[in-house]
Amino acid sequence: MAMQSKVEPYLLFEERNRIAEELHDRICPHLFGITYAVHSAEHDWEEMTSAQHLALLRDIQEAAAEATRELRKTIYDLSVSDHGGASWLGGVESLLASQAKLSGVRIRFRPPAPDRRLSVHHQKALYRIIAEAISNAIRHGECTAIDIKLTLRPCSATLRISDNGKGFDVGGVLQREETSGFGLSNMKTLAAALGGSLQIDSDEGGGTRIVARLPLSDVREEKN
Repeated sequence: MAMQSKVEPYLLFEERNRIAEELHDRICPHLFGITYAVHSAEHDWEEMTSAQHLALLRDIQEAAAEATRELRKTIYDLSVSDHGGASWLGGVESLLASQAKLSGVRIRFRPPAPDRRLSVHHQKALYRIIAEAISNAIRHGECTAIDIKLTLRPCSATLRISDNGKGFDVGGVLQREETSGFGLSNMKTLAAALGGSLQIDSDEGGGTRIVARLPLSDVREEKN
């Protein structure tokens, strides 16, 4: 009984963290897209035509509907033990399509062959790195194009993300991370937690390049 009383708070803490991660990964990117679209509309509304007004409102409506669907799916997944459904790559593609539509940024995603499976931990880490990186590129980098390539080999996964934004001082941002809103340390932590690394190169006026490398040799493959 004493051991159980010690273990239960830890399990509760882990479960709360898992739920927080699910909500962050699935809902927050869509809400960011809506916020960005509304912010842009405030500045450009007077210069837009009625047709553009309608198209933008429909895009925002669809993003809100997608956030609602993801919330419902998250609630469902948390209430059942069988996590079936669409592949995580489908979730990445859906996220990127939504962000591209709301921001007007061209996002190109080159996924790996669909026959290779990753552990849930690797899926979540890669998804969160992608979501954080594109959010930074759109919001801080003010880019017009983002290129994402994920390569899976027998012993490693390599994620490359580049944009044509205005770039930034990586060292300076890392020093003031708490107030910068970039989340660079979060991406590095996600990669390091799986024994990997994350490199960020950026030049002011020259865009940003991110390369995440994760080892897979000791990872047991799991179903999506």
